Amino acid sequence: MLSTRKQSLLTALADMGQHEQGNHGWSLFHECLSEVAESEASGGLDRLLSAMWQQRPHISDAHAITLLGIAVRQLALQDGGPADVFRAELSASQRVPALARALSERALDLIRLMESHSNSYTGARRFLLPQLVIGAFARFRNIQQVRVLDLGTSIGLLPRQLNNKAIYDRFAGDLHWNPEPLPFRGIPLDYVGGVDRPPLPTLDWVRACHGPSDYYEQRFEEVQWSLGQAETAGTEVALQPLDILDFPALEAFLRVHRINVVTCNFVLYQYSDDVRSRVVETVLRALETPGVLLSMEPSHALARKGCVVHAYQNSSTRPLHVADVSDAHFMGTVTVRDGLTELVGQGGGQ
Repeated sequence: MLSTRKQSLLTALADMGQHEQGNHGWSLFHECLSEVAESEASGGLDRLLSAMWQQRPHISDAHAITLLGIAVRQLALQDGGPADVFRAELSASQRVPALARALSERALDLIRLMESHSNSYTGARRFLLPQLVIGAFARFRNIQQVRVLDLGTSIGLLPRQLNNKAIYDRFAGDLHWNPEPLPFRGIPLDYVGGVDRPPLPTLDWVRACHGPSDYYEQRFEEVQWSLGQAETAGTEVALQPLDILDFPALEAFLRVHRINVVTCNFVLYQYSDDVRSRVVETVLRALETPGVLLSMEPSHALARKGCVVHAYQNSSTRPLHVADVSDAHFMGTVTVRDGLTELVGQGGGQ
C-alpha cells in the first residue's frame, strides 16, 4: 500500500516540479524531497508518509506534498532547525541531507503539524471574483439578505474583505477580464462566517504556507495590509472551528445559520474525488433557496498556474463553469465562461 501511494505522490511531485512559475518558493523543497525519496535515506520519509496516510486517508497527493513542505517550513521559522532545506545558496548535496535529517529527527513534530493543519495559504487577491459574482447573483435572484459561509477559511481573510472597496481598488487593476468584469456592487450581507478544521489557523501558520521567496513575501505583506484594512472597516466575521469532513456537523451548521451562499476556495483539491463530491452534495442539500456554492480550485492539482471557478445551485450538483483564471494568485486574466451567464444573467444584472 505504501509503495503504491508513494509512487503516486512522486509522480505528482515530478509534475509539480515543472510548474511554469519556476522558483516560486517551494522548488528547492520539491527538489530535495524527490531526491530523499529515491535515496537510501528515505526511511524517515516512508514512516512519516505512512503515519500521515493512516491519519488522513483522503488526502490528495498535491495536498500531502504542500502540507509536508509547510510543516518543514514552520519548523525552520520556529527554531531554524531545517532552514538549510530552503537556502538557495547551498548546493543540493547540502540541502538534501538537511531534509533527510529533519524527516527522521523531527518526525513527531512534523506528523503533529500535518495531522492538525491544512494548507492554509491565504491570498489577498482571491476575493476579487467572489465579490463581483456574489453581488451579481444576489441582484439577479433578488436576494435581500446574503448569509455567506467560507469553507476552509484559514484566518477568515476572504469573508473579512467582502464589500471593502479600498481593498478591491488596490488589487482589481492587476486582474484583467475577458470580455469585461462584472460591476462592483455592495453585497447585502446579513451574516458573514467562516469555518476551518480545528485548531483554527494562526497568522504564523499562514506565513509558513507562503513559500520562502521575495515573491511570497510580497503576497504575505498584502495579507497583512488587507487584515489591517478590514480591521479599520470594522468588518465582523464569525469564525468557528468545524471540520468540513464531518458532514452531519457541516449540514447542521448550514441549516442553523440559514446560509444561502457558500464560498470554498482552494480547499476541495486537498481531498480525494469522492470526498469532494460529498462536500458539494452536503452543502447543496442544506443551502437556503435560492443559494449558491462558489468554488475556486487550482488547475492541474497545483502542477500548473491558474484556477477554475465553478458554481453550484440548490437543485443540481451539475457544476456551472463560471471562469478560468490564468494565475491562482489573481494577478492575471479572468476568462469568463458560459456558466456565469446562467448564474447571474446576461450582463451580470446591470
